[in-house]
Amino acid sequence: MSKFDKLIGRDKVPIYIKMKPKPSASHLINYQSEIDYKYYICDHCGSKIKILQKKHEMSGGVVCLPATLTGNKDLTLALCNKCLNPALKEFEGVK
Repeated sequence: MSKFDKLIGRDKVPIYIKMKPKPSASHLINYQSEIDYKYYICDHCGSKIKILQKKHEMSGGVVCLPATLTGNKDLTLALCNKCLNPALKEFEGVK
């Protein structure tokens, strides 16, 4: 439970943005930055979870754990597929 104590006060899961690299040409003055992709960071292991149009192809996502499981209040986490079961087992061991 020590990993998730600081996340109880968080309202929403932050979405991070990866920008495309700017070209090295010095003659481009008004070059507009472009978004490469958006992603979450897994709250359990710290890996990137890219946000895709097809949600079933993503390597994780946002999970809302109810207050009956956490014991305090509803908790929203960003978890990758391999970290979902270890995170749930961590909360089940608290009871």
